[in-house]
Amino acid sequence: MSSVYEQIANLPPEKRAVLEMMLQEQGVDLSQMPILPGSGDTSDYPLSFAQQRLWFLDQLEPGSALYNICSPVRLRGNLDTDTLHTSLETIVRRHAVLRTTFYKDGAEPRQKVHDDIPLNFKIIESSDPEKINDLIRDEAAYSFNLEQEAPVRIRLFVFGPTDHLLVVTLHHIVSDNWSTGVLIREFMELYNQSHQGQTPQLTPLKVQYGDFAAWQRKWLSGKTLEREVAYWKEKLEGLPPFLDLPTDFPRPAYQTHNGAAQKRTLEASTVSALRSLADQNDATLFMVLTAVFEVLLYHYSKQDDFAIGTPIANRNRVETEALIGFFINTLVIRADLQDMPTVKTLLQKVRATLLEAYAHQDVPFETLVEKLDPERSMSHSPLFQTMIVLNNAPVDTLKLSGLELELLHAEDTSSKFDLIFNFYEEEDHISTKVEYNTDLFRSDTITRMIDHFQRLACWMAEHADTSIDRARLMSTEEESALLQQLARNERILHSESLLTDLILQQCKVQGAKVALKNAEHSLDYAGLAQSIHAVNTMLAAKNITSGDVVAVMARRHPLTVAAMLGIMARGAVFLPLDPAYPAERLRFMLEDSGTQWILSNDPTSPIELQLVAGRPLEILEIPTTAPEKLPDIARTPEAQAYLIYTSGSTGHPKGVRVNQQAITDHSVDMKNYFELNENDVTLQFAAMNFDAALEQLFSPLLAGATVILRDDDIWAPEIFCDKINELGLTVINPTTAYWNQWCAHLPDKDHTGCPSLRLVISGGDAMQPAALEKWRHSSLSKVRLINAYGPTETVITASCYDVPSDAQALKAYYTLPIGTVNANRHAYILDASGHLAPQGIPGELCIGGTNVAMGYHNRPEEEARVFVNDPFHKGRRMYRTGDKARLAADGMLEFLGRIDQQVKIRGFRVEPGEIESILAGHPDLSAVAVAVKEDALGEKQLVGYFIPKAGSQPAIHDLRAFMQSQLPAYMVPAAFIQMDTFPTLPGGKINRRALPVPEDLRSQLSAEYVAPRTETEEQLAAIVANVLRIEKVGIHDNFFELGGHSMLGTQVMSTIRETFGVEIPLRTLFESPTVEGIALAITEALAAGMDNEELAGMLDELDDLSDDELNAMLNEE
Repeated sequence: MSSVYEQIANLPPEKRAVLEMMLQEQGVDLSQMPILPGSGDTSDYPLSFAQQRLWFLDQLEPGSALYNICSPVRLRGNLDTDTLHTSLETIVRRHAVLRTTFYKDGAEPRQKVHDDIPLNFKIIESSDPEKINDLIRDEAAYSFNLEQEAPVRIRLFVFGPTDHLLVVTLHHIVSDNWSTGVLIREFMELYNQSHQGQTPQLTPLKVQYGDFAAWQRKWLSGKTLEREVAYWKEKLEGLPPFLDLPTDFPRPAYQTHNGAAQKRTLEASTVSALRSLADQNDATLFMVLTAVFEVLLYHYSKQDDFAIGTPIANRNRVETEALIGFFINTLVIRADLQDMPTVKTLLQKVRATLLEAYAHQDVPFETLVEKLDPERSMSHSPLFQTMIVLNNAPVDTLKLSGLELELLHAEDTSSKFDLIFNFYEEEDHISTKVEYNTDLFRSDTITRMIDHFQRLACWMAEHADTSIDRARLMSTEEESALLQQLARNERILHSESLLTDLILQQCKVQGAKVALKNAEHSLDYAGLAQSIHAVNTMLAAKNITSGDVVAVMARRHPLTVAAMLGIMARGAVFLPLDPAYPAERLRFMLEDSGTQWILSNDPTSPIELQLVAGRPLEILEIPTTAPEKLPDIARTPEAQAYLIYTSGSTGHPKGVRVNQQAITDHSVDMKNYFELNENDVTLQFAAMNFDAALEQLFSPLLAGATVILRDDDIWAPEIFCDKINELGLTVINPTTAYWNQWCAHLPDKDHTGCPSLRLVISGGDAMQPAALEKWRHSSLSKVRLINAYGPTETVITASCYDVPSDAQALKAYYTLPIGTVNANRHAYILDASGHLAPQGIPGELCIGGTNVAMGYHNRPEEEARVFVNDPFHKGRRMYRTGDKARLAADGMLEFLGRIDQQVKIRGFRVEPGEIESILAGHPDLSAVAVAVKEDALGEKQLVGYFIPKAGSQPAIHDLRAFMQSQLPAYMVPAAFIQMDTFPTLPGGKINRRALPVPEDLRSQLSAEYVAPRTETEEQLAAIVANVLRIEKVGIHDNFFELGGHSMLGTQVMSTIRETFGVEIPLRTLFESPTVEGIALAITEALAAGMDNEELAGMLDELDDLSDDELNAMLNEE
């Protein structure tokens, strides 16, 4: 019969495909034919598909211990070391794969079986048993050289005559977990037979692993492969390339495998829920675990379509059951939750998906990746990044004659994927071990994730007919604890006196001291009190009372501040207007507010006259003297204090209303938090019609400080330090955009900076990491630095974070925190359903409390949408900020950008602000922005905008290379545009909507052809073109964008080795995938290989040349 199989196996692929179709009609499946033992040269085989991927990964990271399988066993008793050695040697002789090395035949990897490789076995005496974990860890971390040594290593550590540790380490390329069981069973059988005086013998193997590899290559091809791949292509069509789980730390540009693991025995209630779900839904335990895992990942990522991986033994042939080798395959399981199914429906879908996957399990994962060709990234694995595993096979009892055995485990210090949820089913319980990448997740995050898995399992068992989006991750106890953590840093403050009364009290104390000053005018505290009273008296004479809106032309003048305070003293509402705004925008504010009065220090100014022309408006000059008898003041803490307009989504600004108590309490709180005092000289930086200006004015005045009003023209960042010193400033509050630029000009620690400066507060945007780094190395590194956050609707600064001077402290966060909320505020992170999001999971930042705005002026519908009832404090309201944030482990808030600015690029969810912070780190750029623009085909693309530093002219390909070195490929802008200045919004932020669209955005997606410039580049360009079968390759063309993939990459590197005589790591191609980048690596490798004598000879030859001869040679080059 075997001769028939041999004849069929040796048919050409096209004839075998015809025969396969004919036999299929008769119900015969050729793919189920037996594996035949090799004929001819049985010492040389192709690699199996799975081996080929591990070989490729070893080429990418030579000697990595990530794929080591380490099996340590503690042996107590009288050990026969000779029998142990003989037994292990017999196993290695029995399984040819354990005597295999790997080599390249051109670009194709092969495996060669050796008869003469000695067993890598050593006995190590007098080891310290206290260091047993270190010994196991060291063995597990052994670096195999797959080309030069067999991938098996055995060490016997002797702690005493009756105490030993046996550690067997195999490379995954020749083994898997099933193989470990085979090895242990055979070892026990051989050892016990010898120890009992029997002749050791095992059932002969019919085939070797190499026979399987050759069989797999032959049979899994042609129509058979096409049919199987077609199934997976259909199932995975349109699959998003990435599961965007919220990580504790930014994802590195290059995937790391540093890991750890947490082990837990599941609670009895969880196990009961899992088994109940299985029984009620005709499902296996693994199907239920998979369904719960999918729901968990959905609630963490808010992604309703993704894939997870799961291993399958791939031992569905009797010939393979007794073999040691790498058989295990990985199935890609798609979690399609887009219709938000009920628990019952989801279990049905998972059951069907898994059963179908099992029926199509023969396609190796490596082949599937190659055929599907998903968008690759060095930052994560293809198709899936999380895995689920159920281990429920019975474990063999370890028995050796005369010995007690304890199976130990190597410490988990690596993780092949972002997350791997391992489950272990035993008779009376289920346990889990979660492996995780420590460069992405903290241990406390994994602890919560396991808790949430258990909570979800119980919820799903109780809510079979409820849609999964309504599932709750947190228990009532966890929610209460989270609310307590959020409230831990809350400050309650209630001033009995209102703001103007408090400032007037300071006026009496400070008297002739300067309160407010600009370049031309100053006003002392006594004069400020007079002006406040004068404004109040004038308004009373006009019958202006509580609730009436009075506009103020908000010039940078001391009297402007007096006008604001005088209006508040009257109980009326002040509306600051920037005279630099377009007249049409100012008219809208005047009409929308319903005001009839404008206070101005320059009533005959053209803009004032233009605004009142033909309108029922009265211009009032700000008075400076008041009568002795002051008018009665009728105002309450709940009365509105001011109306400030901010940008609105409709194109018209929206007015935010804030009451007297809120602005009072906030100003007092900030005075205290900033530790302001009468010796301070502070800078009022923001535009006078912005709420930030109020904090910069009122809090210092409450402290009796002197406030400097800056010039209308913002000082250039390079002279800001000079201005600080000239004015003797102690406290400044620049916008973050300005602070980022200023940091580039700060003097280093060896130079005098700003001796008077003690505090810098910055808010309104994200502090760039590059600017922070510059700050830490400047002469201002010891100055207190505060990162401030707050929408106008939450009364100026809602939260503050004192930035530590130690960079190490910030590594605990994903991004720079915005701290904790200021007085009289509550912060919540809510999910899309309005539920409290667990710690670490992003959601919408909502802020409640008494220090929140009253609402919008004349915008009832929008007010009702964002000012909503506070579900955690009855009778109060909270503001939905529209900002994405999360709660860090220590209770700090982390700002993650605007929810409406997050976009998907080629299926990946990206945050432009994160990309912007990386681009800002380029040393030749002074200012940057990143925005999403549509190309000619309507596809969204990332565009980077930059302003170079003086004297710098960075090339576009250099910027792209810089970004590629630090970010995953999908986060690298498709185009870059150089600009002289950025368009800005009135508050100084960059107006990203006004950033220009590149004339031909798609043209930058492919690098402009640049011909090779050197002989090395010419040779290399020819190599790449030949491998890719294209006409020409420019020095900046990306190998992978031209159609290259991992196996073609190995061909390129193999040809480089033959052509140039140097070994370039495969990783170089992924890190620098251009002719220019690889040519540089070749040049460096050639230089490193040049011996000192050869280099000295070359230098002597050059030394003998005359200047004319040297110039002639250089010109010739």
